[in-house]
Amino acid sequence: MGRRTLVLVAREDGRFDCRVAHWGVDADPVAQSRPLGRGWSAAAVRDRLDATVEAVLVCDGSVRRYCVCWLDPTLDDPTDVALARTDDPTALRAWWVEEKSRACDAVARGVDAGTVRDGLLAALRDRADAVHLPDDAPFLRGDR
Repeated sequence: MGRRTLVLVAREDGRFDCRVAHWGVDADPVAQSRPLGRGWSAAAVRDRLDATVEAVLVCDGSVRRYCVCWLDPTLDDPTDVALARTDDPTALRAWWVEEKSRACDAVARGVDAGTVRDGLLAALRDRADAVHLPDDAPFLRGDR
């Protein structure tokens, strides 16, 4: 299975050149990705984020790594995602897969989906360095 990664390269005008890698990236995200579009606004970037994207890298002098975490425990809304900044995306992804599996099981047992989603988001906020919902654009400007 692929590891679709969006690589966002910040421009001086506040927009982004967007690139995509289907098998993830490591040492050189720009070289390991292909162009997807130039001059994207923050809104265009946010509109592109959904559960089909596994990771986002923002390159603006440094590289910030985010895992895209699908929050919807009913698996109905692929746009219900959060971006979790981490220096260890492999560990965060492994933890998230387990958390999400438990959340889906809870919904299948009859626990309210909204309550389960809120619990997922709270657990993610406790685990990640920073968490942003797609309509929260500070991840594009540096959230340190």
